[in-house]
Amino acid sequence: MGRTPDPNRKPELLGRIMEHVATEPLSRMTFRSLASALGVSTYSFVYHFGSRQEMIDAILEEGVRQQTESLAGVDVTAFDRDQFHDWYKEAFRHSLRESNRTGLRLQFEAGALEPIDPDIGKRVTTSFMQWRDTVKAWLKKQGVETRRAGILATWLVDSAAGLHFGFLMTGDRNGTVQAFDVFLVAFLREAFDA
Repeated sequence: MGRTPDPNRKPELLGRIMEHVATEPLSRMTFRSLASALGVSTYSFVYHFGSRQEMIDAILEEGVRQQTESLAGVDVTAFDRDQFHDWYKEAFRHSLRESNRTGLRLQFEAGALEPIDPDIGKRVTTSFMQWRDTVKAWLKKQGVETRRAGILATWLVDSAAGLHFGFLMTGDRNGTVQAFDVFLVAFLREAFDA
């Protein structure tokens, strides 16, 4: 008779893996490298994740979850301009939390691999497009014409991604937040005062 699985073990392992992923690229990650780094048997990873691919899937799911928490259960289209400004400002700050840094790095690594590695899936692309679609829907609800709303949504989401990338390289959270705040005001001015 087999052991009864501990329901807390897989999430605990995933949390430890997410901490480790901050220092090792997905492309080099194996059960053996993780077991060595985390002091856990390879059997434990196989038992809880099944295969390397299932483990990578779980890591990417967690990374995407961290980056989309601000969208969960929020009807952005119901916001007025001030509410949108405040929400997006807070969502951006949330994305820069130290606990989200690994998820942010994974977003860039996996996003770059998705077009060339079908095993990675399309999670990051889907999440990225969800942010664009959310902003576009909000702009349209504010009376912005569809084509222009699409261009503006691309500008906002792509610019936020660029600031995220700069933050990963410099670690300058304060400077990144200040730059985003200036940008967000300019974005709203362009969207509605142009």
